[in-house]
Amino acid sequence: MIKQANMIQQFNSQPCMWVVTLCGLALTGCVAQQQTMSNLPCAQEIHADVVAAVKSLTAQAQKSPMAVEPQLCLSYAYIAQKKYAAAVESASRALVLSPDNALALRMRAFARYRMGAYPAAMKDASDSLKFDSSGEAYEILGKCRLRTGDAVGAAEDFRVWANLDQSIEARCWMGSAQWTSGDQAGAIKTWLTAELVAPKDPEPFIWKCGFLYRAGDKDGALAAAHRAVELAPASPQALGTLARVQSWNGDSAAATATVAELAKTNASAAAKLAIELKGTVPTAKGT
Repeated sequence: MIKQANMIQQFNSQPCMWVVTLCGLALTGCVAQQQTMSNLPCAQEIHADVVAAVKSLTAQAQKSPMAVEPQLCLSYAYIAQKKYAAAVESASRALVLSPDNALALRMRAFARYRMGAYPAAMKDASDSLKFDSSGEAYEILGKCRLRTGDAVGAAEDFRVWANLDQSIEARCWMGSAQWTSGDQAGAIKTWLTAELVAPKDPEPFIWKCGFLYRAGDKDGALAAAHRAVELAPASPQALGTLARVQSWNGDSAAATATVAELAKTNASAAAKLAIELKGTVPTAKGT
């Protein structure tokens, strides 16, 4: 996910002390700790060696068939491997054991979104909202709506995501949905707001660059790409964006120089970019 894994609030049972977070407010008393895919106990193990982690987690799941956590961890590991059908199966097994588990619902929703099963993904994401109000559900809903042609609905989902998580990425997606729906002025305003909120983040400039170019504003696209590189001089995303715009504009010398600049810090990314530029066509970010 997604920049993809700020997945979920789930109640974590601890003796007598728990915290409930709801819509940004902490309610004192017994507390439920916010749990996400990335803070699952198995996360480090998965990041270190996902193949070994799957083997170990499978053994744990077989040893403790009534335990939810091994299934959640397996689903996360399969997502990391991009084995989305397997991720769906593991999340489904977790839901058999714990039908109101919002984390499992979102993980299954994300995997189904990646598989292109948009109606099923939207149902899972919507069902998860019955148990907590996480921005991740709205992220998945918005991306599914965008893929199925409902850009207006997607923009509203991304707006809620942005408000819940204070996410710059959410604002970038919101701008892309607004632009796609025909509200170019609204999209520019949204990206400008993101730039003001996070003045050192190149993402808003990277996002709007492709849309500006497709709309015929080559100078605006080039300016946005240059600004992204100014903010993140070694970023493969920023340098790649600039090189693409330079190439689209027919300035192959400048594009080659940008690829060479990227090669100083990331030779692999530079090599892939050089190959891409040989046959690239203008596109906007938002996959």
